[in-house]
Amino acid sequence: MGAGRAVGLLLVVLLTMPRARANCGEREYFHQGLCCVFCEAGTFVADHCSASHLKGKCDPCKEGKDFTAHANGLEGCLPCRQCREDQIILRPCTLTQNAECQCKQGYFCDDESCEVCQRIGQKHPDGKEILLNSTDTADPQGREALLWFIPVLLLSGLGLLVVVAVVVKKLKCDKAASTDKDVEGYLVREQSQIIVKDLAQSELRETFDVFTKEVPPQQWKQLMRTLLQENDIDKIISKFPDNREEQSYQMLFIWKNRLGKKQCIIHLLDALRHIDTKAYYSVSNTLKNNNIISKVEAED
Repeated sequence: MGAGRAVGLLLVVLLTMPRARANCGEREYFHQGLCCVFCEAGTFVADHCSASHLKGKCDPCKEGKDFTAHANGLEGCLPCRQCREDQIILRPCTLTQNAECQCKQGYFCDDESCEVCQRIGQKHPDGKEILLNSTDTADPQGREALLWFIPVLLLSGLGLLVVVAVVVKKLKCDKAASTDKDVEGYLVREQSQIIVKDLAQSELRETFDVFTKEVPPQQWKQLMRTLLQENDIDKIISKFPDNREEQSYQMLFIWKNRLGKKQCIIHLLDALRHIDTKAYYSVSNTLKNNNIISKVEAED
């Protein structure tokens, strides 16, 4: 009888332990079996709570040195972004927001990470490059000709807008006739179950590389936010500020640790399908061709 009670108590403990993390509220984080209340933005956790649903000791970040943009359970603030020599400070770093940098006048970035500012320029007929924001004094006669040209250009543009409006209206009518058929076909294509094979570590890395390559940089954070908190993303970016590939891999590695190899890929594809359909088909087709996944059509 005593042994039976002991086994029963052990089962209760085993069943309730995994639920401890799930019992934490939205404004709490899990630490050593306790649900501690987040520290506010602009602070970090100096000491964790001693009992569940209480807040530990929160210390402020250092102005101009580091920050936390959201309520968090971090044990340290995130370092402020340092603008490079080819950039200007658009917004300084505060306790609750990172610094924002922008390329100097005459330069631009072609991706979100902005690893290098590129010069804006155009080619002169003689082959020399001239900057579009050049401060050289323009020819007075050229300015006068430009003033006459602008009204003519505006009138021509007005006529063009009328033509474009007619064409757009025609296209909308044609598209409306086939919308129902397209939607029906799309739903049929999506009624399939994704099966992921048992992956070796090298195959998992290869799969992550496919997501990193095919998902547009401007959509990456939106995809990551379907599982990761903003603080998780900021912390990884600050740790690898000039290496987008490593940033992406570290974020995907967290997905794998939380969901497992197979569920990680299934959830990534499902989230991507709602964010960027084109990228979803590109990733899924590549993984299918690489024998990473297979699709089984669902039965009616």
